[in-house]
Amino acid sequence: MLLAAIYCCNSADAKKYVGTSLDPSTDSARIDTPEYNSEYLLYSTVKVNGVLPLKSTLADFVKVVGKPDSIIKFNAETDCQFYEEPYQYLYFQESMFFLVKDTAIFRIIDFRKPPDLELGAPSITLNAKTTLSDVQKIFPKAVGKIRTIDNAEGGHLRLVDLGASKEIEDEWWIFCFDGDKLVSVEMYGPC
Repeated sequence: MLLAAIYCCNSADAKKYVGTSLDPSTDSARIDTPEYNSEYLLYSTVKVNGVLPLKSTLADFVKVVGKPDSIIKFNAETDCQFYEEPYQYLYFQESMFFLVKDTAIFRIIDFRKPPDLELGAPSITLNAKTTLSDVQKIFPKAVGKIRTIDNAEGGHLRLVDLGASKEIEDEWWIFCFDGDKLVSVEMYGPC
């Protein structure tokens, strides 16, 4: 509560912590409801490498991220359809973006493989150095609901689900941790 009092005195900090447990404009004890997330990482504030919006032109995307390793066309017989328009997948090792017409759209970044990318938001930077405790400081309720899955190598991964807006929507963030280390971030949407 003391932190909230400190942050509300500075209006620049107030915007930085929107949707986090440190947001001075909301009651941090508030719980999730069927309509609203109590904690969220606002999609529109997140940028690839601190400069590229998660939806950007292909030209801007290539300037920041580089050329993809491969471009795969959507296959209507085997793939889940996320967009009405024809689209493609842009791959960088294990990281993937959608390409819809001339717009590159973030889907998943795997921090274990090149290129060296990060996701920057006002309240947190997500990259290969981010730990579970870093995320817990900002989103304690989301981390409190952590779940564990088995991975293909026989180990376990821990997943933290987090809303992408205040309103409950069909897409949300999944932060994937191997032990305490963040290994990937996905904007998940069911098919």
